[in-house]
Amino acid sequence: MTRFIEYEVKPGADVPAGLPRQRLLVLSPVWRGASLEWEYPDGQRHTLVGWCGPGAGEHGEVQVFWTRHEPRGPAVCLVIGGDAGLKEYPPPESGEPPRGLPFLALAESLIPADVLEVIGPRPELQVEEAGPLLLG
Repeated sequence: MTRFIEYEVKPGADVPAGLPRQRLLVLSPVWRGASLEWEYPDGQRHTLVGWCGPGAGEHGEVQVFWTRHEPRGPAVCLVIGGDAGLKEYPPPESGEPPRGLPFLALAESLIPADVLEVIGPRPELQVEEAGPLLLG
């Protein structure tokens, strides 16, 4: 059975344009947590939190799963947050302010081990997902 998650980000201070309602295909179990941390090869650690509510907002849940944008496209590790999207916190020593994002596609090499244990490796394209190949 095919599963979907409905996801929408309301326009706000962190994501002014918002994100219209999306119907996201779920190809794996969903990792859920209060925050997601990952480290770049240069050692910089970033933290994402889900963001919810109007005005200043508040922390919400982060969800991570494999999805596809197109039926024959590659699987992507997608990170989504609350109804106000995600807030990314760069390392404090960078001096950069937090920034709002509607979602984040995370490179396979940056997926934390504890998340990968839940969502598993990148799924291969299945024939039934792609549909029949029509030759003309």
